[in-house]
Amino acid sequence: MGWTKAQQKVIDARNKNILVSAAAGSGKTAVLVERIITMISEGDSPMDIDHLLVVTFTNAAAAEMRERIGKAIDKKLQESPDNLHLQRQISLLQSAQITTIHSFCLNVIRNYFHRIDLDPSFKIAEEAEITLMKSDVISDILERWYEEGREDFHDFVESYSHSKSDLPIEDLILQLHGFSMSDPWPKAWIARMRQNFVVTSVEEMKDTIWMKELLVYVKAVLIDLEKKNTQALSICHEANGPTAYEAALLSDRSILKALRTAETYEEYAKLFSGITHDRLSNKKEEEVQPWKKEMVKGLREEVKKGIKDLTGQYFFQSPEEMVADLQAVGKIMQVLFDLTLEFMEEFSKKKEEKNLIDFNDLEHFALKILVKEEESGESSPTEAALELSELFEEILIDEYQDSNMVQETLLRSISREAIGRPNRFMVGDVKQSIYKFRLAMPEIFMKKYSCYSCEDVDPEGETNYYQRIDLDKNFRSRDIVLQYVNRIFEQIMQSSVGGIVYDEAASLKYGELYEETLTENHLSEEVSSRIAQEVEFLLVPEGSKN
Repeated sequence: MGWTKAQQKVIDARNKNILVSAAAGSGKTAVLVERIITMISEGDSPMDIDHLLVVTFTNAAAAEMRERIGKAIDKKLQESPDNLHLQRQISLLQSAQITTIHSFCLNVIRNYFHRIDLDPSFKIAEEAEITLMKSDVISDILERWYEEGREDFHDFVESYSHSKSDLPIEDLILQLHGFSMSDPWPKAWIARMRQNFVVTSVEEMKDTIWMKELLVYVKAVLIDLEKKNTQALSICHEANGPTAYEAALLSDRSILKALRTAETYEEYAKLFSGITHDRLSNKKEEEVQPWKKEMVKGLREEVKKGIKDLTGQYFFQSPEEMVADLQAVGKIMQVLFDLTLEFMEEFSKKKEEKNLIDFNDLEHFALKILVKEEESGESSPTEAALELSELFEEILIDEYQDSNMVQETLLRSISREAIGRPNRFMVGDVKQSIYKFRLAMPEIFMKKYSCYSCEDVDPEGETNYYQRIDLDKNFRSRDIVLQYVNRIFEQIMQSSVGGIVYDEAASLKYGELYEETLTENHLSEEVSSRIAQEVEFLLVPEGSKN
């Protein structure tokens, strides 16, 4: 089958930064391979494949990509067996940079180790060895702190070690260290996080990152509770619905709307402190369906519980009392930050003594080689980065939604953006980002998704060097499956939870891969109807089903 208009655009676009938002089943890998084949085989001066950097998420993905490119080149050679350029690509393929980010970093370190005064005989440490080394370093540090007997350290231990073991404290240090290493400048990141716990007034508390995130979360929960309230009112208005419950539900709606108007912690605290709920009416209604009555009761209980949980978790005290608690917690958290920084230093020394490096070192040593941190806080490419930028005509990044800021900084440093010639090709689907727990930052993808234009030219008629292309047609599933998936996701994906709006633009479009018969369509409709009935049945509270 031929390429769609959007796929062809992805294959042909050149000399710009391109973000491809590729939905599930949209032929992302096939298009990526075709783009590479086109670049190395067509035009007046096709490039060599070793002038491309292709970054994949796993070694298996890199191997598959290399195999598919090899097969595509072989197919081209069958059509033009005397093409010397294609013959050359076959020989270059095995040494081409089709690799994971860690393998790329290792290659950079091996070629430029002298730039950071690194012993070139280093070894990649085994995971078990690194785990044991971390434990030993933390144990030594904690032993020293116990001997010193600082009061704030003992307060920290009392607060976070709930047993005779120091394992909870070790876990905290390792978690904080892990988070810091996902930033290009770990010590600067810890300094920023440390500052969030220096709170002396209610005004300062408002400006902390976590307070802003808390208020976003609270508003998202309230929006969800309002939807439940609306659903309950809708059932009341149905035939045989419990209309007598409407007054109490309208009272709940007024409470939720009042809460939605709050903008600050103080406003929320004031509103949450005086909430009371009207009782549901005991009026007898003969025509009411029992299951509808129970469903409304269940939804209302969820609303009341949601409000009670928010009150108990976040608004159980005055803002002034919270500031006092934060000041007490802040002293303890400073100990955690000090311990983590000390661990970072000691762990690095221990690895240097044994001439070992781990996966975090691969990224951060490569960063040290490729990126200069300026006093202003900005960064710029080093001479080594500029050399690599001249080598790579384009940088292609697969599964871009799972990048973190270290990887983003690394790959940006070797691109040609610094000299006004953007040349990064980034493909992924933020809806498939599942590695936040491994410190991926889908926000990087989302920022470009919202900023990059879909047009070929800007409003002044100049070439758009930062372009987004959407691949939203699914060629993997039948239309009825996509309709059902879209129906579910448009209800559970919203900007307030996850930062994604599952609207018409984000929905999966049928790629017309199957030639469905009338019988198949009729069967699909029956199946879809049955599934919908089962879902509705599951929503009915227990005890009212028959």
